[in-house]
Amino acid sequence: MQFAFVCVIMITHVADCSADIALVVDCSGSIRDTNPPGIDNWQYVIDFMVDLVTSINVGEQQTHVGAVTFGTQ
Repeated sequence: MQFAFVCVIMITHVADCSADIALVVDCSGSIRDTNPPGIDNWQYVIDFMVDLVTSINVGEQQTHVGAVTFGTQ
């Protein structure tokens, strides 16, 4: 049985808003094991993270972003 997870985040720019965001990223081979032809799930993960980080104000006194990876190695 296969499961799909879709994450939709709506970001609005609010003055003086900050947050601590942790991205937990699956780097195991399974992220690509079931790719249909022409689809790259790993690229979707990368694109999501880039879109998220570039859409917010990241800085020492603003939003902090960190990433933790996990996998089989």
